[in-house]
Amino acid sequence: MLVHRIPSAAPENIPSSIDGQEHIAPDEFKAVMRRFAANVNVITSANGKILNGMTATAVCSVTTEPPSVLVIVNRSNRSHPIIKLSNAFAVNVLSAEQKHLAQHFASRPADPFASVDHFIGKTGCPIIKGADAFLECVVMQETEVGSHTIFVGRVVASQTFNEQPLLYHAGEYRRLGEAKAMAS
Repeated sequence: MLVHRIPSAAPENIPSSIDGQEHIAPDEFKAVMRRFAANVNVITSANGKILNGMTATAVCSVTTEPPSVLVIVNRSNRSHPIIKLSNAFAVNVLSAEQKHLAQHFASRPADPFASVDHFIGKTGCPIIKGADAFLECVVMQETEVGSHTIFVGRVVASQTFNEQPLLYHAGEYRRLGEAKAMAS
């Protein structure tokens, strides 16, 4: 069997201009990140009677043993202290019919669940009805990076509903069929 080995970048091969302090401009970074197609999620949290939700695409699976996911939350977002205090969050994967909920939670309403059909899950976090799926999580680990915290959660409950997912790409909400049509 022929194996092609790629030489590792030794420190002497790294250009001197890359010193760990330089970075691209925030606008350039955002423009590239908008090219990543992603599911649209609402991260829900609760602390007693305080319920909150935030629209997010920064969600990722971590491991299957134990089942875990990560969410990334800006420390200035009102969800941040709720997740930190309660040590729980839920990821609600929005369906293609729930674009209005993505916009609703992105607008940071004063009473986010006043007009949203939901039930309270195992962790005490709101679960949005009509979503494609949900994952309820208990925080296992958190790491601060820049202005955000990465919360890694162990999945303690989940369910799928076989809906079409809502996607976000290039600054627009899309449906799966639209994404396929654009690729052809």
